[in-house]
Amino acid sequence: MSVQEEAILEEISGYLHGYLKAGKVTINSFFSKMNLNISNLGQLLIVRFLLKDETMDFARQLPILLKRFKTNTASKKDTHIGEVRGEVDWADTTKERMARNHKDRTIFSTSESIRSYNIPENLVLKELLGLLYSSLYKDSYIKGFESAKWFLEWQQLKGNIAHAFKKNIYLQRVDSVHASDRIVHKTLNHRNKLYRDAARLLLSYRSLVRGNYSEEDIRTLLRETFIAPDNVDVLFELYWIVQLIKDNTDDSELHLMDGSQNKVASWEKGSSIYHLYHDSTGSNQVRFAISSNEIAESNNLYLRQKYQSFHTSNQLANQFFGRSPSKDLWRGRPDFLLEVYDQNTNKIIKIVIGEVKNTSRIEYAITGLEELLEYIYLVKNHKGDYVYGGPVSVTGILCVEDVPLTDGSKSELVDIVKRVN
Repeated sequence: MSVQEEAILEEISGYLHGYLKAGKVTINSFFSKMNLNISNLGQLLIVRFLLKDETMDFARQLPILLKRFKTNTASKKDTHIGEVRGEVDWADTTKERMARNHKDRTIFSTSESIRSYNIPENLVLKELLGLLYSSLYKDSYIKGFESAKWFLEWQQLKGNIAHAFKKNIYLQRVDSVHASDRIVHKTLNHRNKLYRDAARLLLSYRSLVRGNYSEEDIRTLLRETFIAPDNVDVLFELYWIVQLIKDNTDDSELHLMDGSQNKVASWEKGSSIYHLYHDSTGSNQVRFAISSNEIAESNNLYLRQKYQSFHTSNQLANQFFGRSPSKDLWRGRPDFLLEVYDQNTNKIIKIVIGEVKNTSRIEYAITGLEELLEYIYLVKNHKGDYVYGGPVSVTGILCVEDVPLTDGSKSELVDIVKRVN
């Protein structure tokens, strides 16, 4: 990462702790002020709990640590007639025969060693492994990150958790019960590292689930498991998104950028509600798609040829590659999108579309301008009607580096903003 990119990351990192897309896990030493008003904070904290060095180290070392699995052995004394179970205690046997019938040589007192698996520390270990197993194998939200590079190591490590929880013959004999907080705290001082680490992680997990954490606890966890975007263009897109948030509000709610719906933030201002999206087609109130049916009956020669080209392309793509036909002549996905709603009617009143070009070249900036204007003129509402020119305001923002501009670079339709180094 270049010095410039690091400077950008430092400037905006206080807004990126909900970023869960492509990136690299690192310790963020930049955090000074961060927005902790995060939707689905619980989900975020569980993801970050799994990424903690302590959690991953536990999973890495688990096969070795389990070799020090502990059980208790207790001696059980009993009296049998006609059979022997365990080691004969001849002193007690003599006493029992004298007390019952000194002539009966079939009376025996025995001592039998009984191994106990349900000792407190094993209950702690079994509960932690159960929670990790459930998160890694059953939680659909966590499973959604299986292909993420920053989650890749868990694809190997989770096998250690599954083998221990499902197949270890000793752990199978431990009951799956809730260990009291008193037991867990006591296990923190266990001489065996396996149990000390398990207790520490279980307490940490419980604190997250119960919401028993301070603001500083959250800061520490997010700082230690920060995911930095690994794509420079994405970093620049997020830079401009953060600038948009800063320019509009000091009281935004951040959303998890996890690829599910790509909403970055929302806030209220006056009588309006704002929803900001990154690399997204936004909510179900807008559409960025044009069906080929729109030009199928056109009398315009160019559009007729365009439709025929599209139709033939579909046929040959199916013939050559087995690809299913597409109905959309055009589809778009802006770099960022701001939808503004009237708070009283909950109807959309304004759309701001953003295109980001990490460039100082005029030619590339013009390409971005062309793409932006396509979005502006082709965006539709949920009914399929074009929005531009109607009651809903549609404008655009072109974000570039230090591109040379003329004196006439002002427009009500498009605003050009530059980041000067």
